[in-house]
Amino acid sequence: MGTRFMCTVEAPIHLKVKEAIVQAQETDTELVLRRWRNTSRLFSNKVAREAVKAERESATGKFEDVAPFVSGKRGREVFLNGDVDYGVWTAGQVIGLIHDIPTCKDLVERIEKEAEETLIRATSLITGSSSDAWPEPSSSSVPKLPSAGKAGPETPGMVGTNVNNPSAEIWGVGKPKL
Repeated sequence: MGTRFMCTVEAPIHLKVKEAIVQAQETDTELVLRRWRNTSRLFSNKVAREAVKAERESATGKFEDVAPFVSGKRGREVFLNGDVDYGVWTAGQVIGLIHDIPTCKDLVERIEKEAEETLIRATSLITGSSSDAWPEPSSSSVPKLPSAGKAGPETPGMVGTNVNNPSAEIWGVGKPKL
């Protein structure tokens, strides 16, 4: 989703970068830093290809051989100056499926519409009567939810108010950032 949202009207990056994304194919990315098990997928430009070459041909296998090519500082400049070959910048394989530069609003609405259409198509693949495909849960298999979002002894296993994923609050998942 990151690459898709980079290519929106509101994304604070140079228009030339967005146009490069629209023109790209799925194969226009490079995998770098694999040797160190810290793989990154980058837009395939001159610098990224040099980084891949340096990584493959490194006699020492040290990160210092590739470090000059993968500097984040030069990559940041790409987004400001629009020179897509100035430095490395991350991009997913989805790059080949991006064909426009919509507003975020239009993109989110399109994603929602496509998700609904996909769910409808998937549901149409279910055969048999609805009662066979989706049996009603018995009352004993449905956990009793706490009233007013409060956990208590009547709801064993419940933690806090996160009833969809009770253990999420234990691990701090889904909590708002300060």
